[in-house]
Amino acid sequence: MRFNGNKLKELRLLKGWSRFELANLLDVSEQAVWQFEIKNIKPDNGSTMLKLLQIFDVSFSYFFSEDTVDVVNLGSIAFRNGDSNSKKNIQIQRVYINKVHSIFKYLEADLIPPRNIFLDIHKKVLSDLTDGKNIECIANSVRSELGISEDNHDLLFKIECSGINVLSKIIDVDKNADAYSLWTTDDTPYIILGKGKSAVRRNFDLAHELGHLLLHSHVDFEMLNAKELREKEQEADRFASFLLLPYKIFKEKFFKEVAPKVSNPKSYIVLKNELNVSIQALEYRAYKLGYLTTEQNNYFYRMISKNGYKKQEPLDDIIPVKKPGKILSILDIILKNKKLTVDNLLKDQGVTFKFLVEHLDLEDNFFDLYSKREEDYGQIIELNSHRKKA
Repeated sequence: MRFNGNKLKELRLLKGWSRFELANLLDVSEQAVWQFEIKNIKPDNGSTMLKLLQIFDVSFSYFFSEDTVDVVNLGSIAFRNGDSNSKKNIQIQRVYINKVHSIFKYLEADLIPPRNIFLDIHKKVLSDLTDGKNIECIANSVRSELGISEDNHDLLFKIECSGINVLSKIIDVDKNADAYSLWTTDDTPYIILGKGKSAVRRNFDLAHELGHLLLHSHVDFEMLNAKELREKEQEADRFASFLLLPYKIFKEKFFKEVAPKVSNPKSYIVLKNELNVSIQALEYRAYKLGYLTTEQNNYFYRMISKNGYKKQEPLDDIIPVKKPGKILSILDIILKNKKLTVDNLLKDQGVTFKFLVEHLDLEDNFFDLYSKREEDYGQIIELNSHRKKA
């Protein structure tokens, strides 16, 4: 078996570290890390190898396994905010998608997948775009196809059920990117949500990335200039606004709950609670519909700043943030039905519990339920139904 330096590079990028940072953790030179990765030189110091296993929560076999299949076209990654031109960050996300995609494929081998309706929706949207249909019309159609409830509470669930793989992670500590999406080269759609967002802001991120997947699947984002990138972001924003706040529903509730105090952010709190959309996104929709003048819109944002709502809005700490559940459900079905044991899962992947918990965003105790000892002593130990009296 030959040491595979690409697997070390993969692990390092999954952590978001530079070679210099890893070298400091290992107490070796940066040149040594370069040799491990590029020259496939196995660390000859046993303590260095042990540190690698501990730092990355993998087994010895991980460094001798084959390269993870690359399914990412870099130009297909659509970022929401953050520095979309950061080569390091894009490379980190490429490694992450490749890794989680390989785990999905490994697990799905034991499943009969449901029909991927999102592929059908995508095909219809491409046809609608060719026919010249506007974004609002497309968003209304997509909302109907997904079956999203009036209050948007099930948006994440409906998106995952449609065939999109959704995960959450810290995307970029330095730039604080909100989210991103992409189609893999084998036509699997992904949405990656940044951590630390409120439930309503996460809903907008989901809708925005859904817009990218549907409207911009043919776009090479690496080839766009700053102006073109802004235009694509604005298109995705409009799609998100139309998807979350259909005209008829929004108009009725807006004039019932908000008007006439349209420039006061606090007037939108009840509507936010009813539709699970942020105050700023609600006002944006109203402004674009002409329910506010430019002066009222400007006053609204002055009040947003004054009240500190740019960082946290009312109800942000009350409306629960929902986590992606598809990967949890897949693991639960497979492990509960004993299609795979936890030990075999860890052995096949060459990782520990902590690795899967970290990179699949699971709860720390997720595997406890499935990690009971395999020996069933219940087969030889019985209860005495007739306790002897002393």
